[in-house]
Amino acid sequence: LQRQQVGSFDARSQSLRLGRSQLGQRIDRNYYLQYDRADTATSDATVPTVAAALSANFALTRRNFDSLPFPSSGWGAGLEFGGGTTLGGQRDPFGRVLARWQAFYPLGRGGDATTANLRAGRLALRAEAGAVLAREGAALPSTQLFLTGGDNSVRGYAYRDIGVVLADGQTTAGRYLAVGSVEWQRPIAINGQLTDWESTLFIDAGAVANRPADLRAKVGLGAGVRWKSPVGPL
Repeated sequence: LQRQQVGSFDARSQSLRLGRSQLGQRIDRNYYLQYDRADTATSDATVPTVAAALSANFALTRRNFDSLPFPSSGWGAGLEFGGGTTLGGQRDPFGRVLARWQAFYPLGRGGDATTANLRAGRLALRAEAGAVLAREGAALPSTQLFLTGGDNSVRGYAYRDIGVVLADGQTTAGRYLAVGSVEWQRPIAINGQLTDWESTLFIDAGAVANRPADLRAKVGLGAGVRWKSPVGPL
């Protein structure tokens, strides 16, 4: 049971998932059936439309990093795909796919983990793409659609603030998603000794639309610092 902001709308949703998860050090697999029932945001926020769907899904994650939770090299990728049908008076089949990728590339001159090489830093690259395929008028639950924005996607924008802009200026979830990011991460040294802090320069871009041709990137550009805290990067 969930209540959250879906763009400009306050949406309520219910989900039921039945399946199997296989979790490993490098590979995770998930197979499941899922029932979704959620508000579908419309241009009139006072009259929400409720939609429901039943889908079969598979998700695979592969990790090939040198260390966790603070990788300095390697890559990881995830793929989710599924298909199902909307429920109710009008039943429409749909398909959904979501792909994620992240990689770290050291910038030192050699493979040695010397202080000079580590101080050169690394490039962190990230990409995400998703699509929902259904007929144009199909009523899909908002939980099956896409939004982006926030610290783990497009920084400088609020969490899940980037979506489809309606005629009245409000934002709702869409069927297509594209996100990319490039970040330079450079360890901070004090008196020649590396610390648990690093500086970052980044550029993020992301877009959501109901048609691929309508994707228009929103860009976030900035700098910051990151701390290797006991519970992960902060």
